[in-house]
Amino acid sequence: MIIPTQDLPFNSLQQVGQRDVNQDIFDLIYWVQQEILSPELLPYFDVSKIQDTLKGQLESIQDLKKELSKHNKQRDTQYLTLHVIELERIQYFYQQYLRTRMQKLIPNVFYYYNNIGEYQMSLKEKEFLKTLVEKQADYLLTNCLKYYQKTQRNFGVRLDNQNQSQQSQQDDKINVQKPELNQYVVIHVNTTRTIHVGSIALSENDSALVSYDDIKFMVPIKSVTLI
Repeated sequence: MIIPTQDLPFNSLQQVGQRDVNQDIFDLIYWVQQEILSPELLPYFDVSKIQDTLKGQLESIQDLKKELSKHNKQRDTQYLTLHVIELERIQYFYQQYLRTRMQKLIPNVFYYYNNIGEYQMSLKEKEFLKTLVEKQADYLLTNCLKYYQKTQRNFGVRLDNQNQSQQSQQDDKINVQKPELNQYVVIHVNTTRTIHVGSIALSENDSALVSYDDIKFMVPIKSVTLI
């Protein structure tokens, strides 16, 4: 976990909200797992404090290693190296969390853009989504126009008002790719109250294979855990 200040040589790192940061890391690991197992985008977990803490401690530790090397304190240097490895492990979870969310946004970009108010995203994710939609819309429009012009040249087809109206109706019916919420997931029940999934009654510590759509509202509030 994040290194307690008193454990470091010369007490060189400033201890800021140590317990809060460690709890954030436990929460991060939990939400990484839930994000990977969930077919849809879950509410955004704010990782900014972890990011700032990791960056500050990695920089401070590297400076300490240089200082210790000058004084031939090999034992303390090795001690710090172990902590760097642990910090890099935490950084991996941080990057995996963001990467997993991006992998969900990209294939379902139009769905999430059209339903952006229903999902809690970070400001950067919203900006990324908007930019991606604009780029894909430009690409699709350009290629559709090229195809339409080619069709006209090859077959001399001209759409009259009636055909244009029919085309517009077909466009409205185009299915936008979206997450598959009916897929089955395995859950562990955390809440002390009995929950009902279809005809099944589940109690605390029970596990079951259920449709994600039936329990999706329970995941963000930790009533159930995806396993």
